[in-house]
Amino acid sequence: MLALIGAISLMNIYIIQGRAEKVNEAKEIAKEFLRPAKLEVTKILLSDCEECFDIETALESIKKQNVNVTEERTIYLNENYAKEIIDKYNIEKIPTLIISGETNKTEQLKSFFGNIGDFPDEKNVVFTSLKPPYYDVTLSRVVGKVSVINVVDSLCEECIPLSQVADALKQSGVAITEEKTYEYFSSEGIGLINRFDISRIPAILISNEVNYYDVKEQIQQLAEEKNGFYALHATSAPYRDLKQGKVIGLVKIILLDDSSCGECYDVSINKQILPRFGVFVNEEEAYDVSSNEVRELIAKYNIEKVPALLLSPEVSEYPAFVQVWQSVGTIEGDGWYVMRKPESLGTYKDLASGEIVQVQ
Repeated sequence: MLALIGAISLMNIYIIQGRAEKVNEAKEIAKEFLRPAKLEVTKILLSDCEECFDIETALESIKKQNVNVTEERTIYLNENYAKEIIDKYNIEKIPTLIISGETNKTEQLKSFFGNIGDFPDEKNVVFTSLKPPYYDVTLSRVVGKVSVINVVDSLCEECIPLSQVADALKQSGVAITEEKTYEYFSSEGIGLINRFDISRIPAILISNEVNYYDVKEQIQQLAEEKNGFYALHATSAPYRDLKQGKVIGLVKIILLDDSSCGECYDVSINKQILPRFGVFVNEEEAYDVSSNEVRELIAKYNIEKVPALLLSPEVSEYPAFVQVWQSVGTIEGDGWYVMRKPESLGTYKDLASGEIVQVQ
């Protein structure tokens, strides 16, 4: 029995020791897994491009991983050593980072580097996720520095400016490094109008360096590249039409009301609706149906109900409004828009019968 007890005790000791060894081994594995990966970073920079991609932001994102950057080196593009590294790793864009060391220490770290760069070998990563502007090694120049030229008519206060185009480009990350503005009647403006066949003012010219950005597809849908630029012009009235030699989209409205109809809806509501469709009103007249001018209009356009709204032919420059107008009015032979269904807004008066029609 004593021998048996001794054997069992000895067996338990071996089992416990084996378990302890496995626990220690697991601890060592976990410790090694959690240990920050040791890395060395080489930065290749440009000495004369303030607008170029800030490589320090990329380095900071790397340092936020479970890594220990033990050494950082900085070299510049014009140095011979930089040229050697560029050739060795087939680098296409500068500035960049070459990350060396335990780049594949964990699958997570390996995946991270795979998303931001390329592995020329097992231990080195070349950062490739930089955005323009950057130096293109193949072209031997900095790309992505966009120039913008505005052609404007400062005398047209009503014309919708295209400054929001440049603002939108900047917000999407486009580096506009040069921006100029010329009046359409200046010698520079006339030269640009002829060179790019501009027919509407305001217009904006965007250099083809924008092709290095994701927004290029949107720009290419709006205009074709010509002479190194994309020429975009005003698409919404009011704007100056150079062929017609005038500002298009300045609308005159005439409001007709009947002062004897206290229950009728306020005719000014018609005017308040127009801005929703972008209609620009530059002239307004208001008449009571008892006036002589209105009698002529009523007879000319066979107006049967008031309040009513009449708009000059220039309103045809606002497609969204024209589409809605078909449900409430007509377009006359002379181009004027005449309201026919005031009941869509409220109580009105039938001019033929004198009846006030209540609308619920």
